[in-house]
Amino acid sequence: MQENDDQEEHRAKDIVRPRESTVDLPPADRIFTAPSRPIQIFSFAAILVGGLCGGLIGYAFTDLQCSESCTNLAGISAVVGALIGAGGVGVVSILVLRAMTEWRTNKKRSR
Repeated sequence: MQENDDQEEHRAKDIVRPRESTVDLPPADRIFTAPSRPIQIFSFAAILVGGLCGGLIGYAFTDLQCSESCTNLAGISAVVGALIGAGGVGVVSILVLRAMTEWRTNKKRSR
């Protein structure tokens, strides 16, 4: 019994407890406003359309280059094209959403 008590006491000494923070954080100078829900849905739809167009371009490009049946290669090209198309539109979409958020924040701050 004594050994268990000593082990528990030793374990309690090994635990490092964080000190309470006395540093006060400065007030935020920016108001965060997220893009509205319809704009987010439109952005998502644009990414899907970009992926679809990239997939069609990848498939058509490979299908035109092959003289025989190249369904596997055309399918792989379609997937790669879709990923590239969706990725490109996704990057542009994120940049646009961030810019819109910054514009709204600046408008609210100037009022």
